[in-house]
Amino acid sequence: MVVNLTDNSYMFSSDLESVTISDVDTQLDVAIEIDGEEALSEQYTPDADGAVTLHDLNTLLNDYYSFPSLDGSDSLISQSPQTLVFSLTDSSATLAFTLYIIYSRAQVTFEVQTDFLFYSHYKIKKIRPDSKDFLSFYASPSTTLSVDVTYLQDGVSSKRTVDISIDSTAACMMAYNVSLYNMASLTGIDAANILSYTFSISNGTATDTVRYVVDRQAHREVHQFLYYNVFGMPENFYFTGLVEYAPELEGDIVTLSSTQKRVSPRVDDLRTVNTGYLDENRYRALLDMLESPTHVWYDTGDISQNIIITEIDFSHTKMGNQRVNVNLTFCPAKHNYQVFSRTIFAGGVFDYTFDQTFE
Repeated sequence: MVVNLTDNSYMFSSDLESVTISDVDTQLDVAIEIDGEEALSEQYTPDADGAVTLHDLNTLLNDYYSFPSLDGSDSLISQSPQTLVFSLTDSSATLAFTLYIIYSRAQVTFEVQTDFLFYSHYKIKKIRPDSKDFLSFYASPSTTLSVDVTYLQDGVSSKRTVDISIDSTAACMMAYNVSLYNMASLTGIDAANILSYTFSISNGTATDTVRYVVDRQAHREVHQFLYYNVFGMPENFYFTGLVEYAPELEGDIVTLSSTQKRVSPRVDDLRTVNTGYLDENRYRALLDMLESPTHVWYDTGDISQNIIITEIDFSHTKMGNQRVNVNLTFCPAKHNYQVFSRTIFAGGVFDYTFDQTFE
């Protein structure tokens, strides 16, 4: 048998869209284990050329992927590759392969063990003071990570460089918390004084950077979301354009004993949010967000909400000098999404002796 795989190699799951086994003698038994769990055990008949092609293995692998938390509280997230054990048996031989798989929903143009690149669309990214955000990368024992922070000190722009310990003794995917509050904690600089910060990753030979610029502009409305990027790691996207509210009353109306009644009434909080103006990289990141299996809307003021994207309007001409903005509509995923809260009220500024004379 001949297989287009290399034993003990690292691959993106998208690289396994199809696997071809040629020179198969009679029937082929295929067994696949993912992280020690049996995922497939089937027998296949080769075609006239003696070949068997297995399709959509990437989908199978991605279904077994364990996503990290989307609560945004971790300083560093580490995800080990999936271990795929491939066993192939026909009447004349048995072949076995062990592969180490990095989750990916898209085709990737570089090798999986590229440890000097950030796995991000962005070169420069704006970040809100209250954003929860992460920067993804592949880490090996030779990977180093640092950040240059630009801040105001006594009215003068200053810079401080901090090396970040990632403790990568084994090759794995990582996502570092790049939120402003984490930068303030890391560097000891007051968050209100930080203007921007630039992350650098290196393996000693090549270096890549991503710069974050703190967006303190007073937007009328901001909606912020955490989602899983192409590599299954948390990432942030926020919308600053106009918001259209269109709540809908749901629940069937039935007639019982000549009386109408709405069964299981609920209100779906439908909102159409606008991105604000997009550059090409931010647009590509937004497309990644649409394909994320989970979205968390976390600037709700009470508790974070899982949401469902119900509709998109991405109509636009090809990006060039034109400034593009697009819309999407979402609603909370849970039916009982509404939150009741109350804080202590100790009275107003004026007591009861003030009347309504001047109202």
